[in-house]
Amino acid sequence: MKRHAMIGAALCVLALGLAQAGERVAVAVYSGDASLKRYEKAVQARLEEVLRDAGRDTLDEQKAAQLKANWIDLADPGHLVTAEEIVAKTALYDVAKVYRISFTAGSSYPMSLYYSASSSVQIRVIDKDGAVRAVSSLPMGVLGFAPSDALTEDAAIINALQRGVDSAAELSGVAVTAPVTAKYVPLTLSAIDALPADAKPLNWSARAGPSGWEGKANLLAERWRGEDRSCQGVSSDGAMGVLGTYAWSKDTQAGGTTAKDPGAPRKGGMGGMGGMGGMAGMARQYGGFLHLVDLAKGREIAKLTLHELGMRERGENGSSAALACAFLGNWRYLVAASGNRVACYDVERGLQTCSLPLLGAPEALELQMLESGKRRFVRLDAHGRAQLFELMAERR
Repeated sequence: MKRHAMIGAALCVLALGLAQAGERVAVAVYSGDASLKRYEKAVQARLEEVLRDAGRDTLDEQKAAQLKANWIDLADPGHLVTAEEIVAKTALYDVAKVYRISFTAGSSYPMSLYYSASSSVQIRVIDKDGAVRAVSSLPMGVLGFAPSDALTEDAAIINALQRGVDSAAELSGVAVTAPVTAKYVPLTLSAIDALPADAKPLNWSARAGPSGWEGKANLLAERWRGEDRSCQGVSSDGAMGVLGTYAWSKDTQAGGTTAKDPGAPRKGGMGGMGGMGGMAGMARQYGGFLHLVDLAKGREIAKLTLHELGMRERGENGSSAALACAFLGNWRYLVAASGNRVACYDVERGLQTCSLPLLGAPEALELQMLESGKRRFVRLDAHGRAQLFELMAERR
């Protein structure tokens, strides 16, 4: 029994030491706009969760509210906090640090399909010894740190704010063990029989990029494998270019042939290897890719697959080339079509979000985007025969 008592006492001492090791901190949250005040609790809850996960002990809700009410000058972002003021306030609540956090957020309604939100979060870490450190979250809405998308505005803004808190917390020196991931809304296409009578064209990808941007795409250029340009487009915000290709390979050792591929579109001098398919003793394979070029930096950043370079699936009789490609407004969403299918892509995540079959095995396509009120449409025209689709936000 004596030994068990000693072990129990040792465990109690260890537990007490671990409890003392965790800093006691307070969080005070201020919205940068009165219209965003309703999100203050969500921001506070997220930062307190991050701090607790990192081993800090946070004030309970009632005491945190008292600190905020009693430290009126803290609401002023330009207020110069003196060492004496800090010592007095932190001693009153027995905290080692105060995390003073402010934020702004905004949302848009792209294509009338979903809400897209971004945020900016600022944290001032006020130490009981008088030291103050200020950090801001990384800019949101750029490649690598996408905005938050959701079917409701509140869901999009809260997700953006939580991610902004994580970013600012990390920059302040707090480890974020379980970061919030960005919400997104997959876009998809639904085949329709006819367009509304008032549908009108949208010129989302009508602008031109900087001269020679197409040359920044890293196309296959080997003796037995290569890619030829087959379509291209520039996002409406001028941030990104897409170069679609007709990919081909030939294997002289295979001792066989594959079915002919109709090839890349004939117009514009972008024809591919279609006329060379089926030569005796040569196995040929075809594919189609989408090269994404960051126009500001002048370099390729990603390569998406429309058709793998290889055997086509049963029933695919049209060209494997990317016959048409265009961004859906800004750089984040893309639609492309071959002679066999039309596909949607989330560029930020490198995901294909839809793939639908095309009929008639077209060898050339014209892609047009249209609107009717808040509805958006894609029209693919092959020699006067059109296939129509409505752009939809997938509800998960």
